[in-house]
Amino acid sequence: MGTICVGSCTFCVPLFMVFTVADALEIDLLKDAGARVLTGSGSLDREVRWVHSSEISDIARFLRGGELLLTAGLGMGNTGALQQVFVRAAAHAGAAALVIEESGRMFDRVPDAVVAEGQACDLPIIALAREVPFAGVSAQVHEILTDRRLQALTYEREVESTFSNLLLDGADYLSIVQTLAELTDGTVVLENIAHRVMAYVGEFDEEAGIEDWDKHARGLHSDDDGCVRRPVLMRGQPWGWIHVFTDRPAAARSTAAFAAERAAASVAISLLTDRSREARDDQRSTALITRLLIGDLSGAEFVDQAGRLGYQLGSGPIVVVIANKDGRDESSAPRGGRQLDTGAIHADMGDYVVAVAAESGRTRAELAGLLGKTEHGGGMSRAVPASMLQVAVTQAKSAAAVSRSLPASPMLHFDDLGVERLLVTLAQGPELASFVEDELGPLLTKDAQSTTPLLPTLRAFLAVDGRKTEAADKLFIQRRTLYNRLDRIAAILGKSLDDAATRQSLLLAVKGLDLLEGSSVAARRSGRP
Repeated sequence: MGTICVGSCTFCVPLFMVFTVADALEIDLLKDAGARVLTGSGSLDREVRWVHSSEISDIARFLRGGELLLTAGLGMGNTGALQQVFVRAAAHAGAAALVIEESGRMFDRVPDAVVAEGQACDLPIIALAREVPFAGVSAQVHEILTDRRLQALTYEREVESTFSNLLLDGADYLSIVQTLAELTDGTVVLENIAHRVMAYVGEFDEEAGIEDWDKHARGLHSDDDGCVRRPVLMRGQPWGWIHVFTDRPAAARSTAAFAAERAAASVAISLLTDRSREARDDQRSTALITRLLIGDLSGAEFVDQAGRLGYQLGSGPIVVVIANKDGRDESSAPRGGRQLDTGAIHADMGDYVVAVAAESGRTRAELAGLLGKTEHGGGMSRAVPASMLQVAVTQAKSAAAVSRSLPASPMLHFDDLGVERLLVTLAQGPELASFVEDELGPLLTKDAQSTTPLLPTLRAFLAVDGRKTEAADKLFIQRRTLYNRLDRIAAILGKSLDDAATRQSLLLAVKGLDLLEGSSVAARRSGRP
């Protein structure tokens, strides 16, 4: 029996497997009795949960499933019909296998009717050439089952302790995914409700890479197909799923399932607590901006405390500027602390940089220049009084989030936004992802399975408000080709694209999809939710 390492390898626990019919055939008492398999050789991997011996005809009604049923055959009946009823009832009751003595007490040889019915029901029928003490078999099997259950409880306790310690240490979901991969010795993928990959650890084969994730994520799942999937629930609503790809046999996969369940719960807790921990930088400016971002300070209090640190934001209008950044690039923008411009305070929050600055007649370009490089775009608030600084933070965050979803990644002013202002708010919970899935799910699923996706056609069509000639020109295709594609899209979505309200709803969904994809990429790069 192998072992797996838990956590930092300070201890190891047994790699336990379920006890199967095949395992039972290996115990000494049954081997010495000349056990041989008559039927169901392909079902010997069935789990044995208990051993039961009986010589009554209606034993099936007392079975709960998973029993290794031992009998001398006294209750099976004298006719082929009665024997078939006995076997059929045991199979329907969920018996793992039927073990019959050929000791002469009832049978010198297992009847053909029993064998035929066992084959029909795919129930393993095992014949014993000699008598065997059933109580001894029960004791030996139950000792093994008790030992394996103890191993399972020990393993579960250690796994729970491992994830609890991670949370106490302030680990983020990337650390949790990494630990789960180590525990299961498999590839682990964390996705959100829109099937966007937030993190993954491990390797995929060439035929099923992470680039083709949609094909797997939107397919049917079963723990028996090599992927163990468990939901991540936040406040009772699905946030996403954890997938564990493992080469372990199905009989040993319960360990991966248990670890995945605990990891999913830990991810949910980490995501909830991480929102109140916007930054870990110990510099005073970063700590101050963090308190502003989490709502711990009012605008007036922030300006006052910034002044005590030497940043003179004054009594005039204030602007909040956010520059998006690749979280892996630690040099793309200034960090917190004292800067040369005392009229602005900065903080590097990992995947974006924040500046709170006195407007003082600065142009938009000058305000954006406070944050250095802005190749990943960003957002800028309106100029507001100190009392409305929290509103300005929200405005800048909204503009920066929309900027991430656009190909050119511009520095957007809040006043440049349209309906995206509403979509950004919805994206903070599961509502936007659910709306996008409801509107575009069938099309996204179809595109994931096709080499010629239809979403670009729908996007171009919606961008010109349904004017087909313009859409065809935009896509550089003939109108007949466009018409065919639009007919296919309408059939897949079950909606008429000629309806203005439908087009409006789909346009919102496409914008929402772009927004969610931009947020997903940012999260994967930075390791933040």
